Amino acid sequence: MTIGEDEVLTGLMDALLPGGEGFPRASATGMAPLLAARLTHADASLLARLAAAIAEAGIPADDAAWREAAARLEASGSALFDEIRKYAYLTYYEQPAVIASIRALGFPYNDAPLPAGYTDEPFEPERDAPRHARGRFVTTDAVRRVDLGSLGLETMK
Repeated sequence: MTIGEDEVLTGLMDALLPGGEGFPRASATGMAPLLAARLTHADASLLARLAAAIAEAGIPADDAAWREAAARLEASGSALFDEIRKYAYLTYYEQPAVIASIRALGFPYNDAPLPAGYTDEPFEPERDAPRHARGRFVTTDAVRRVDLGSLGLETMK
Protein backbone atom coordinates (compact mmCIF):
# COMPACT_ATOMS: atom_id res chain seq x y z
CA MET A 1 0.00 0.00 0.00
CA THR A 2 1.39 3.43 -0.92
CA ILE A 3 0.44 6.97 -0.11
CA GLY A 4 0.88 10.05 -2.27
CA GLU A 5 2.96 13.04 -1.24
CA ASP A 6 -0.06 15.38 -1.51
CA GLU A 7 -2.11 13.17 0.81
CA VAL A 8 0.74 12.95 3.31
CA LEU A 9 1.31 16.67 3.28
CA THR A 10 -2.39 17.49 3.74
CA GLY A 11 -2.87 14.90 6.48
CA LEU A 12 0.19 15.97 8.42
CA MET A 13 -0.56 19.69 8.00
CA ASP A 14 -4.03 19.20 9.44
CA ALA A 15 -2.68 17.03 12.27
CA LEU A 16 -0.22 19.76 13.25
CA LEU A 17 -2.54 22.70 12.58
CA PRO A 18 -6.12 21.46 12.95
CA GLY A 19 -7.66 24.89 13.36
CA GLY A 20 -10.48 25.71 15.74
CA GLU A 21 -11.60 28.69 17.83
CA GLY A 22 -11.61 31.00 14.82
CA PHE A 23 -8.53 29.54 13.12
CA PRO A 24 -8.77 27.59 9.84
CA ARG A 25 -7.40 24.08 9.31
CA ALA A 26 -4.07 24.20 7.52
CA SER A 27 -5.56 22.58 4.40
CA ALA A 28 -8.31 25.23 4.29
CA THR A 29 -5.76 28.04 3.91
CA GLY A 30 -4.51 26.80 0.54
CA MET A 31 -0.96 26.62 1.86
CA ALA A 32 -0.15 23.10 0.59
CA PRO A 33 1.48 24.10 -2.73
CA LEU A 34 3.68 26.71 -1.03
CA LEU A 35 4.64 24.30 1.75
CA ALA A 36 5.44 21.57 -0.77
CA ALA A 37 7.62 23.95 -2.77
CA ARG A 38 9.50 25.05 0.36
CA LEU A 39 10.06 21.50 1.53
CA THR A 40 11.24 20.42 -1.91
CA HIS A 41 13.59 23.39 -2.07
CA ALA A 42 15.02 22.49 1.35
CA ASP A 43 15.48 18.82 0.41
CA ALA A 44 14.22 17.28 -2.83
CA SER A 45 13.67 13.88 -1.15
CA LEU A 46 11.92 15.18 1.95
CA LEU A 47 8.32 14.56 0.85
CA ALA A 48 9.10 11.07 -0.44
CA ARG A 49 10.85 10.19 2.83
CA LEU A 50 7.88 11.55 4.78
CA ALA A 51 5.44 9.46 2.70
CA ALA A 52 7.55 6.35 3.32
CA ALA A 53 7.75 7.02 7.07
CA ILE A 54 3.98 7.53 7.34
CA ALA A 55 3.14 4.48 5.18
CA GLU A 56 5.40 2.25 7.30
CA ALA A 57 2.87 2.22 10.14
CA GLY A 58 -0.17 2.10 7.87
CA ILE A 59 -1.93 4.84 6.00
CA PRO A 60 -4.01 6.98 8.39
CA ALA A 61 -7.74 6.83 7.68
CA ASP A 62 -9.02 9.84 9.65
CA ASP A 63 -7.96 12.91 11.64
CA ALA A 64 -7.31 10.91 14.81
CA ALA A 65 -5.07 8.49 12.92
CA TRP A 66 -3.16 11.40 11.36
CA ARG A 67 -2.60 12.90 14.83
CA GLU A 68 -1.27 9.51 15.99
CA ALA A 69 1.01 9.28 12.94
CA ALA A 70 2.36 12.76 13.62
CA ALA A 71 2.91 11.89 17.30
CA ARG A 72 4.79 8.69 16.32
CA LEU A 73 6.96 10.59 13.89
CA GLU A 74 7.71 13.25 16.50
CA ALA A 75 8.45 10.66 19.23
CA SER A 76 10.94 8.92 16.95
CA GLY A 77 13.19 11.96 17.36
CA SER A 78 13.27 12.31 13.61
CA ALA A 79 14.97 15.37 12.15
CA LEU A 80 12.51 14.85 9.30
CA PHE A 81 9.58 15.72 11.59
CA ASP A 82 11.36 18.79 13.00
CA GLU A 83 12.02 20.11 9.51
CA ILE A 84 8.46 19.60 8.31
CA ARG A 85 6.95 21.09 11.47
CA LYS A 86 9.16 24.18 11.15
CA TYR A 87 8.16 24.83 7.54
CA ALA A 88 4.50 24.04 8.23
CA TYR A 89 4.27 26.52 11.12
CA LEU A 90 6.08 29.28 9.26
CA THR A 91 3.91 28.81 6.18
CA TYR A 92 0.66 28.60 8.18
CA TYR A 93 1.20 31.79 10.15
CA GLU A 94 1.78 33.86 7.02
CA GLN A 95 -1.51 32.85 5.39
CA PRO A 96 -4.01 35.74 5.09
CA ALA A 97 -6.82 33.79 6.81
CA VAL A 98 -4.58 32.97 9.78
CA ILE A 99 -3.33 36.55 10.05
CA ALA A 100 -6.94 37.74 10.07
CA SER A 101 -7.73 35.23 12.85
CA ILE A 102 -4.86 36.49 14.97
CA ARG A 103 -5.86 40.11 14.44
CA ALA A 104 -9.49 39.26 15.28
CA LEU A 105 -8.23 38.25 18.74
CA GLY A 106 -7.08 41.85 19.23
CA PHE A 107 -3.37 41.29 18.64
CA PRO A 108 -1.54 43.80 16.42
CA TYR A 109 0.03 40.98 14.36
CA ASN A 110 2.74 42.27 12.04
CA ASP A 111 3.07 40.00 9.04
CA ALA A 112 5.69 42.10 7.25
CA PRO A 113 9.44 42.08 7.87
CA LEU A 114 11.17 44.39 10.33
CA PRO A 115 9.71 45.53 13.63
CA ALA A 116 6.97 47.68 12.13
CA GLY A 117 6.93 46.20 8.63
CA TYR A 118 7.01 47.99 5.33
CA THR A 119 4.44 50.58 4.44
CA ASP A 120 2.03 49.52 1.73
CA GLU A 121 2.09 52.80 -0.16
CA PRO A 122 5.01 53.81 -2.42
CA PHE A 123 7.48 56.50 -1.41
CA GLU A 124 6.33 59.98 -2.41
CA PRO A 125 9.02 62.68 -2.06
CA GLU A 126 6.50 65.43 -1.32
CA ARG A 127 4.94 63.48 1.51
CA ASP A 128 7.83 61.32 2.77
CA ALA A 129 10.95 63.49 2.45
CA PRO A 130 12.45 64.63 5.77
CA ARG A 131 11.27 68.09 6.79
CA HIS A 132 14.18 68.97 9.09
CA ALA A 133 17.05 71.12 7.78
CA ARG A 134 19.85 68.71 8.73
CA GLY A 135 22.13 67.02 6.23
CA ARG A 136 22.08 67.20 2.48
CA PHE A 137 21.37 65.03 -0.49
CA VAL A 138 23.82 64.34 -3.32
CA THR A 139 22.42 62.84 -6.50
CA THR A 140 24.17 59.71 -7.75
CA ASP A 141 25.64 61.44 -10.82
CA ALA A 142 27.15 64.16 -8.59
CA VAL A 143 29.01 61.70 -6.31
CA ARG A 144 32.83 61.99 -6.58
CA ARG A 145 35.62 59.84 -5.17
CA VAL A 146 37.39 61.14 -2.08
CA ASP A 147 41.19 60.85 -1.86
CA LEU A 148 41.98 58.95 1.34
CA GLY A 149 45.73 58.81 0.64
CA SER A 150 46.55 61.39 3.31
CA LEU A 151 44.97 59.22 6.04
CA GLY A 152 47.77 56.64 5.87
CA LEU A 153 45.34 53.73 5.71
CA GLU A 154 47.59 51.66 3.47
CA THR A 155 50.03 51.16 6.34
CA MET A 156 47.39 49.89 8.74
CA LYS A 157 46.90 46.13 8.69
